[in-house]
Amino acid sequence: MSLRQILREATGFLGSKLSTLLYHGRSVLCPSCCERIYPGACAIVSLPELQSQSLATLVPLREAPRGLRRFFSILFPTSLMSEQFTRKQAVRICPHCQYPLPYNIERTRQVTIAIIGDVSSGKSVYIAVLLRLLEQGAFLPRDLPARLPCLTPEARERYERDYGKPLFVDRMVPRGTPRAIDTTHQPIIYEIGMRLEPDLPPVLFNLVIYDTSGEDYVIQARQVQYAPYVLNADAIIFMLDPVAIPQMRASLPNDPHFRYGHNLALGHPLDSFSKIVQPLVQARARRPRPLAITLSKADLLKKLRPVGQQYGFLKRAPDYSGGLDLNDLASVDQEVRQLLYEYDLGRFLATVEYYQGQLFAPVCYTAVSALGYTPDEQGGIPAVSPWRCLDPFLWVLHELGLLPARARSASGPALHGSATVQTPAFPVTPAYPATPASPWQGARPRQRLNWP
Repeated sequence: MSLRQILREATGFLGSKLSTLLYHGRSVLCPSCCERIYPGACAIVSLPELQSQSLATLVPLREAPRGLRRFFSILFPTSLMSEQFTRKQAVRICPHCQYPLPYNIERTRQVTIAIIGDVSSGKSVYIAVLLRLLEQGAFLPRDLPARLPCLTPEARERYERDYGKPLFVDRMVPRGTPRAIDTTHQPIIYEIGMRLEPDLPPVLFNLVIYDTSGEDYVIQARQVQYAPYVLNADAIIFMLDPVAIPQMRASLPNDPHFRYGHNLALGHPLDSFSKIVQPLVQARARRPRPLAITLSKADLLKKLRPVGQQYGFLKRAPDYSGGLDLNDLASVDQEVRQLLYEYDLGRFLATVEYYQGQLFAPVCYTAVSALGYTPDEQGGIPAVSPWRCLDPFLWVLHELGLLPARARSASGPALHGSATVQTPAFPVTPAYPATPASPWQGARPRQRLNWP
């Protein structure tokens, strides 16, 4: 090897190491193909033109930079917050899949919450209800300045057509999510901004939510191909179907009303969880993430035992008006763990505990009912009365340092035998009581992000 070749290879090696050092923290994941990209190195195009013509004939507003210009563009990405780009409806496009990226992707934290579970666990219904609650601001005190615009209106309209209308208008349980046939995704993205205190900058982040068939989660080869976002999710909500628990299913009334939608072969929760976790183990996840084990269809749990013997979390409704109540969540966590032990899911709990600290930290057990009612034989429901659907979501945001909690409960957890609280049906218009001057206490350090 000549001296010139040695110098060339040494220069290339040093340049690669220097670029890695300088580019640290500059890359993001494309929400569609989940490939890692540099926003500053993406081409900028007009969104109407991108939707009306092919890429071969499209003239970008700004070409993808090359050479030395690419180096500086990665370090100092061009902002789209200008009159010139606003008039053109400018967007960056992913160099791998040409997906139009969120306008603020280069400067705003992307928070991906993976809501996963086996077939018929209720993921799609839960997501539809969760989106409706988010848009109504059901978790925000009235005096908290906030905004929640959807950055993907087309994806949101499609989800509303496929799941929202059947659920909230037709009062029918929507069909299950079909198996994926494309390796790219169309997630729903919200830009969430909250000004927690007048003298502090607001907390600002993009919330990214996906919906994928249960088959694409429990079959490892399909998860890696069609749901790779799980590997890089900031937090995971695992939907645990009560009907999939053998002893719990056997304890339910022998009535077709309680069997709707469960004619598919359901895997044991331990098997489903293990299959979903295995790709994370093989990928050697670098950091543990919050995990919320969420018992879905909690309305069925009231059929398992007499009212006087039911768990307390089945009889009390949470109050989100003053912030997240961690005392109440701790009580729910203990009771759900006890319930799972009672119905022979000790091995499941032990498996989750085994991965705690390695893949997941911390772990919280919750219970939700997205519908509030059990569907009839045709899948019809009298109304949609969501119950505790915000518990796992708000807990995850809190653990990610994006949402503070109340210093203590306004009232202690209800005892067994307390009065049952009825949840109002949609449409929900939250009526918040007067909140204290500073309900947000015990908060984690907040990101000092600029308000656009």
